[in-house]
Amino acid sequence: MPFWVDVIVKLTPAFVTLVIGMVASGIAFFQFRTAQDKLRLDLFSKRLEAFEKLQEFFTSVLRTGTVESQTLPLLAEARYKSRFLFGPEIEASFDVLWMKATNMMTLRSRLYGTDAIPAGFERSAFCAEEDRLLAWMMEDMKVAPSRYSKYLQFK
Repeated sequence: MPFWVDVIVKLTPAFVTLVIGMVASGIAFFQFRTAQDKLRLDLFSKRLEAFEKLQEFFTSVLRTGTVESQTLPLLAEARYKSRFLFGPEIEASFDVLWMKATNMMTLRSRLYGTDAIPAGFERSAFCAEEDRLLAWMMEDMKVAPSRYSKYLQFK
């Protein structure tokens, strides 16, 4: 048997093994990339869901002009869902928003609840504070998309 035939016969299993290894490596690489994309898509979906809850809260405040007992749970849910999905600046903004929303709800009950403050200087001050909080929330509603935009991209 010629030398070159002997070399080909001996190298064929090594070549086949090399080709199979390369194909398996390619498949593993594409599965890895698919898994990464799936993880990013899941994270994006959770972030979008939390942002939509926040927008639902803002829409309710815009519609009613105040924070009611029915709308506060929307903010609580958005805050809860956002706790580990966003960076610390979003968590800090939620803390400020939560504080102002609860203040606004408390003011509303003091102005229009069963123990409403009678007309006078104190009631006017509470009304001015409620207007200031509502204006702040409407401004925060405008700024929220830009604040969340870096987290709501599928890269």
